[in-house]
Amino acid sequence: MDKKNAEYSAAIVGGGASGMLAALCLADAGVKDVLILERNDRLGRKLSATGNGQGNVTNADMGAEHYFSSDAEKVGKILGAFGKEELLRYLTSLGGYFTADDEGRVYPASRQAASVTDILRFALGARGVCVRTGECVLSAKKQNGAFAVRTDKGTYRARFLLIAAGGKASPHFGSDGNGYMLAKGFGHSVTELSPALVQLKTERECIRGLKGMRVCCGARLIRGGKELYACRGDVIFTDYGVSGNAVFKISSRAREGDVLSLDFLPECDQNELAAILRRKAAAFASLPSEDLLRCIVNSAAARAVMRSLEIGADKRCGALAGLAEEISARVKDFRVKIEGSAGFENAQVTKGGIPLSETDEHLMSQKERGLFFAGEILDVDGECGGYNLQWAFSSGARCAKRMSELLYADR
Repeated sequence: MDKKNAEYSAAIVGGGASGMLAALCLADAGVKDVLILERNDRLGRKLSATGNGQGNVTNADMGAEHYFSSDAEKVGKILGAFGKEELLRYLTSLGGYFTADDEGRVYPASRQAASVTDILRFALGARGVCVRTGECVLSAKKQNGAFAVRTDKGTYRARFLLIAAGGKASPHFGSDGNGYMLAKGFGHSVTELSPALVQLKTERECIRGLKGMRVCCGARLIRGGKELYACRGDVIFTDYGVSGNAVFKISSRAREGDVLSLDFLPECDQNELAAILRRKAAAFASLPSEDLLRCIVNSAAARAVMRSLEIGADKRCGALAGLAEEISARVKDFRVKIEGSAGFENAQVTKGGIPLSETDEHLMSQKERGLFFAGEILDVDGECGGYNLQWAFSSGARCAKRMSELLYADR
């Protein structure tokens, strides 16, 4: 079926990960008249860029504890119904092959995110799903028992409507928050929105000279003297702050005024490091102060540590033996004040959205029967490492299962 004004069993707003998988699950259940409306000129643009273009689709360590949401129990049930095993079986059945790295991140063996989009797209074509790209949905409302979905090119009717239009993150991929407007039209609310999995802006003086440095270190988020979160991973210094997977993990919790504490040497105990520095100061007393940390931490980081302690370059190592504890403490706890984030334009996902409390256990609206939500538009966001794509796929599958059940129950 491919005609304007025709009535479909299900219309899906958004041709991303959740929308495509929902359409495939509906088709696999025998629902032949499924429509996808995608504003971009092709499906899965954001999916094709995920995992730095390598396609990190899920994680071996999957569970609700890796997500931020108003209803962790509901998230857990949805992940339990269609989790990483079900996802990988399904993607493998479409012709893909997937492997996990040593951190549990699961990628296609091709290491090309676009190839994941391709196998989904091939399957949609093989199953006869109607896909209309380059159409922006302007409004949706319930009329005479069916949803009337108006785009900039026409109007479509469907018995069920799934809004899987994403959030506000990465608007260059077409996710500008339009889905929230559609949801509000049905009486839904939207929680406070903020960028997540995003670079952080920090005070600049303390990171002067570190631009371009990448270091695997421990990272802690501190607010009011209390540690809120800790992790370990890459931190990349920029001219405005910090990036890297450790920063992305922290960004979902961070806000302006918080402190980022970095441990440049997580493999070494602070007392052990202090002892090393005392011995080195005695053995190489005439070396410049910055050489005390040579071959221990990155040279640029060493200079930043010394500068933060107001230890000048004119100092010699021999004069620093009495400061070994202070220097080692700063290496293990280098603090940077957070001044904000790089915004939705650079974020991978949106924190916040339509409250899960406004949906039932199948993610159908509590306000309008037959209306469903999947993916980033809901108030669910995950940690860095494939969790957000897993949620997109899991929630799309959940909606499709319920829609197909209701369709066949009515027949």
